[in-house]
Amino acid sequence: MITGSVILIEPDSDQEVLQALEGFPEVTFHAKSNSGTELVVNFEADDPKALEDLCERLKKRIHPIIDVTHIYVNFEEEVAKLSSGEND
Repeated sequence: MITGSVILIEPDSDQEVLQALEGFPEVTFHAKSNSGTELVVNFEADDPKALEDLCERLKKRIHPIIDVTHIYVNFEEEVAKLSSGEND
């Protein structure tokens, strides 16, 4: 699964959060808002549970993160697995 997501962060914490995100290879940073309180990222996860777990880990380990919002989720690989009869 690949998502387009927004990480909402506390004001003036963008550099701290960006540095911390470097420790998460499944997160790719793309842009930040003019205010610096929203970071646009992609997440890569094996399945919805792994995505949920990743978001929870981020919020626990990077304290300035307020929330994570998914703008789009690409389920193409998940649908292909289901169509082909593959199981976890």
